[in-house]
Order: sequence, then structure tokens, then C-alpha cells
Amino acid sequence: MSRAIVMSAIRRALRRTSAKEPAPTEIPGRPQGLDSTVERTLAFRTRLESVDGEVHLVRDQDAARDLLMELVERRGWKDIAVSGAPLVTHATSNLKADLFEGSQDRDRLAHCDLGITAVQHAIAETGTLVLFSHAESHRLTSLLPPVHIALVEQSQIVAGLGDALALAHGADGGEPPPLVTFITGPSRTGDIELTMVTGVHGPRELIVIVIAPDSL
Repeated sequence: MSRAIVMSAIRRALRRTSAKEPAPTEIPGRPQGLDSTVERTLAFRTRLESVDGEVHLVRDQDAARDLLMELVERRGWKDIAVSGAPLVTHATSNLKADLFEGSQDRDRLAHCDLGITAVQHAIAETGTLVLFSHAESHRLTSLLPPVHIALVEQSQIVAGLGDALALAHGADGGEPPPLVTFITGPSRTGDIELTMVTGVHGPRELIVIVIAPDSL
């Protein structure tokens, strides 16, 4: 008798559920107020700068190339590791420095001045860069050099982590990448006395160049 009562209650609950409107398809936990490209771009910049990242907005790829050349000349970087992304290839085409593909020479990578990569996504809510391991073989290029410059297309900026993970799962026929790296600002380490130190386990500087025609 008790089993019949329980099963009857379940059937009634299922009928009520099926009669309701279908659940929304939006990603759970998506932050509000980041619906437009401009809003996401400005939020990304604000969040990343709040954790000591440096963000530059430029109008197009040529402006990104010009800014990168200016930064390299001003800082005197000579030995530069790059990833194989087309965006990086264009941006570094005029650099007066020794360029090499970081994934091909780990010993040199460990002693270079700068690493330059693209990204696969950027998260507005947290100011986080998202890098897929299989996209450009750029994981170590973003982690070993003391300075990391990342190039971001405005269209790559998503609202929240849920959006980035959903896109990661759909990146390769429904399978997530073998490895996803999340970078939020320069590397930070806090010891037991809560003293914050940068650059211990990764770059001490993070510079992001966002190609943002909609924000300029």
C-alpha cells in the first residue's frame, strides 16, 4: 500500500512538471548585466586591472601590432617566445627581436624575456584568460617567461565561467580540450604569513591587448 501511495505521488508530480513551461536554456550562474560586447569588454578590463593585470584596448590587428612593437622597444625585450596563432604571427611581424616558437625549445623558453600568445576565450566576470592546450601549443609560452602578453579578440570575451566551459566542451566535436589553462592576472603566491609575492610560479607581469573595435 505504501509503495502505491509513493508511486502515485511521483506520477502526479511528473504530470505537474511536464505541464509547466520548459526550463530556460541559458547557462546556470551566468552573470547579469554583461549582455553586450561593450559591457563584457569593460568588465573584463576592470576585473583584470583589479588584480594587477595591464590591459590595452586597440581598434584592429594593425594597431595591436604597432602597440606590441612599441612595448617591445620601450622595455628592451630581445628574446621572445611566441605561439603559432595567426593573430600572434601578424602582431609580431615587425618586431626587432629574436623570435622563436616556445613549444619547440623549452630550454630557451625558460630563459627568454617575454612570451606572446593568443587565447581561446576571456571571462568578463573574473578578468580571466582561457587557453586550450591543443589550440596553439602555447601553455608553456604563457607560463615560463617572466612577462606574458596575450592577444584577445573582443568576440572572444564571454560573460562567465559557465559560458567558457560550455564552449570548451563544444570545441572539438563535443569533447573538451585535453588541458585548459585559466589565467587571472600575474602569478601570485601567499605564504603562511599572508605575504603576497608575484612571479613565483609563473609570469610576474601580464599584459593583455584587446582588439576591441566596438569599444573605441
